[in-house]
Amino acid sequence: MTPAKKARLWIIQFLSFLLIFSAFYLLLPEVYLFERYSDRAGFITEQNWNDLFMVSVLCASVIINTLLIFVVARLRKKHV
Repeated sequence: MTPAKKARLWIIQFLSFLLIFSAFYLLLPEVYLFERYSDRAGFITEQNWNDLFMVSVLCASVIINTLLIFVVARLRKKHV
């Protein structure tokens, strides 16, 4: 695989991560989740909530993107 193909593949994978991350960040009901979490765990500062929410969104995005890349790679391998 040439360096240009590797770079193109990396960019495609990054863009898929960015799309998944943006979708999670925009579509998750943050206020609802904050209320549910604070009802169960008690008082939480806004900074701690922001840290927790961002880490959760990042981790979920990484996991979904990894699964997407794995599935696409398996499908490509079957067709080759």
